[in-house]
Amino acid sequence: MREHKEYILGIDIGGTNFRIGLVSRNREIRDFQIKSITELQKGDFITNLLENIKYYTDVYKNEIEGIGIGFPSIVSKDKKYVYSTPNIKNLDNINITDTLEKKLDIPVYINKDVNFLILKDIKENNIGKDKIAIGLYIGTGFGNAIYINGQIIEGKHGVAGELGHIPVLNSKKECACGNIGCIEAHASGKVLKKIVEENFSGLNIDNIFTNYGNTEIIKNFIDSLAVPIATEINILDPDYIIIAGGVPIMKDFPIEELKKAIYRKVRKPYPAEDMNIIISKHDQKSGILGAAYYIRNYVEQNL
Repeated sequence: MREHKEYILGIDIGGTNFRIGLVSRNREIRDFQIKSITELQKGDFITNLLENIKYYTDVYKNEIEGIGIGFPSIVSKDKKYVYSTPNIKNLDNINITDTLEKKLDIPVYINKDVNFLILKDIKENNIGKDKIAIGLYIGTGFGNAIYINGQIIEGKHGVAGELGHIPVLNSKKECACGNIGCIEAHASGKVLKKIVEENFSGLNIDNIFTNYGNTEIIKNFIDSLAVPIATEINILDPDYIIIAGGVPIMKDFPIEELKKAIYRKVRKPYPAEDMNIIISKHDQKSGILGAAYYIRNYVEQNL
């Protein structure tokens, strides 16, 4: 039986920033920090990550039970390697877990960031283990997590749920993953950023939906977001559809228009007529809370 200590050190790696902080046994957060992802990309990624962890391991020494790190990546089934990270440079084919554990002598658990997020959403929405829930997390990319009968679906290699990389018929757009025609190249935060830069020069992206939500190009963007969501709904007929991420929480994001677009594309009469859509209000601390929940509940229950 493992000794239970006071803190989990949660780390949420994102395409723009990373978040780090301690989560206590009663889910209080301590010493929370947000830093630019460029801080980890100048030189060796692991060395820079260790430098950021060192403060916590020095100050809190024997109070940290484990370290949970969420990556916007495909992660190996044994939860050791980060295979591929399209939106972050220098974060491919790295053995994260063994390398960090040797240096820190603390258990390290890595996973896709969205798998941490869906566990937080499941806990907060009291979703039972006998249910099917899908998480659609629209940030820099298009993240996805699938929860069926108490388990996150991982697949043969641990990389299931790459919904952002389903191919779009006849699309010639190049995706950051290296493939041609992925839906993420049409529906993601980085696409929205490009739309603003090319069509609304000088506009703060935070105001895009307020100022130009009724333009054809933005309506088409919302319609594109509905494509992967409706696809997964049609495949799994889920009990819960969780939508979250940096894009849906932007000011004046047209959530009702997105719901209508999803409805138009989902099979009638069902599952279209009985969709339970949850708009989850994540913040900068959600990923590290999910990491703590993963270690203290999900991992221990499945040891």
